[in-house]
Amino acid sequence: MEILGLLYDGFLIALQPLNITVVIIGVIVGLFIGAMPGLGSVNGVAILLPMTFLVPPTSAIIFLAALYYGAMYGGAISSIMLGIPGASTAVATTFDGRPLALKGLADKALITAALASFIGGTISVILFTGFAPPLAHIALDFGDYEIFALMLLAFATFVGLSGDDIPKTIFSICIGLVFSAVGLDIMSGEPRLVFFDIIGFMHGINFLVLAIGIYGIGEMMWTIETNRGDSAMSKAVLSLSGFL
Repeated sequence: MEILGLLYDGFLIALQPLNITVVIIGVIVGLFIGAMPGLGSVNGVAILLPMTFLVPPTSAIIFLAALYYGAMYGGAISSIMLGIPGASTAVATTFDGRPLALKGLADKALITAALASFIGGTISVILFTGFAPPLAHIALDFGDYEIFALMLLAFATFVGLSGDDIPKTIFSICIGLVFSAVGLDIMSGEPRLVFFDIIGFMHGINFLVLAIGIYGIGEMMWTIETNRGDSAMSKAVLSLSGFL
């Protein structure tokens, strides 16, 4: 019952006018930050961190949380409208959202992404609040064998969901493992797979930069060569009635 009392006190603090205002501002700013490919929620929080000194500590934390969640959804905007993921978490949105936008259904794609982000975020917060303490104890007991088994399960899931493209999926997994191994070895500190001794590879390959390069450059080249329905996308009207 103690956790319920703490949640009640937290809701009372969150519903104060100042905190509601910083939530609205944080979400709006986060949308713009998330829609900019390459910036992302973490960088947005780091850039606007000095702004938190203007408000009380509790309001500052609320502002940063709102900024983070707004940026997480903002990444879907560029994924749907431009075919370029604004964040690494919005890569999957490109697969379904961009084709819908090219068919003139950008409004439904954006609203669906917003609803999915809201519902998923709400459920995640509830589950995290209730199960974080026991899960923390389980995570601390994870060793090398457990992590290896978990990664093996993830790879098996990828292969199972690939359908008839199993060789392509296995090849993609191998390429991903090679890219993830680039950088300094965490045990010895020696450079590992640093191509052409380029210093920039010492810190590894940033997944977000890689995703923007793959999807962004490919999208721009494809758009230059062909007309894939951008005129239909421009006719879309963002409205809740159209979505329903």
